[in-house]
This record gives sequence, structure tokens and C-alpha cells, in this order.
Amino acid sequence: MSIDEQTVVSRVDRVSINELRIWVRAGWVRPAHGETGPLFDEIDIARIRLLSEMKEDMRLSNKALAVILPLLDRLHQTRRELRVLAEALQEQPEDVRKMVASCVYDKIGNPKDANADQQAPTLPKVKSGDEV
Repeated sequence: MSIDEQTVVSRVDRVSINELRIWVRAGWVRPAHGETGPLFDEIDIARIRLLSEMKEDMRLSNKALAVILPLLDRLHQTRRELRVLAEALQEQPEDVRKMVASCVYDKIGNPKDANADQQAPTLPKVKSGDEV
């Protein structure tokens, strides 16, 4: 679904056309380009809401947003990549999954051995009841 600027402003509280255009010029929101102007989709709307919340609720400046947004984008990209890696790992035979888990634990430590106040990274479950 393609949504024009006016509809975006009416759907997202505390966002003006001017602010929206600034965010588009800055590259923080990347709408499609239609014959009558930018066209936004639901993902754009979610990002606009996030920007609005960070700016209004958290009182972040445009300078701060310029630093934070690339970090958030990279975090989300890394999570997507890890999800794909975990899915690929789950498709491997059990012995391969155990070997990979063992190699990772050798490098980062076993979460079972971590202190209660520290959260250790975890790997996808091999199978319920199997020990790694």
C-alpha cells in the first residue's frame, strides 16, 4: 500500500510535513517516488513513528538521531543475519550443530557457566534433552 505525505502526517502523531521532508532529505526514511511525490509504505510508517518517539518522547536532537539511526539499522541487520545463520545451523546434522556450539563456547564461554548477573550469548537449541 502506498501512502502520501498528507496521509502519513494524519496517521502519525506529532509529525509535520516539514519534519517528514527533513527526515526524507536526511535519508532516515526512504519512500518510493511516485508521480505526485513520495509514497510511503507500512515499514516507512513504523520508522517515522520511531523517529517521532525518539525525537519527542526521548527529546533527541537531529544530531543525536544521525548517530543513533545507523547504529539501530546495523543492529537490526545483524539480528537478521544471525537469524539466517541460526536457521542454517538448525538444518545441519546434530553432530555438526554440537561441534559448532562447542567451538563457540570455547571462544565465548558456556552460558551454563556464566555468572548469574551476566547474560551470556546463547546458541539455538540443538534438541530438547541434548547436552552441548
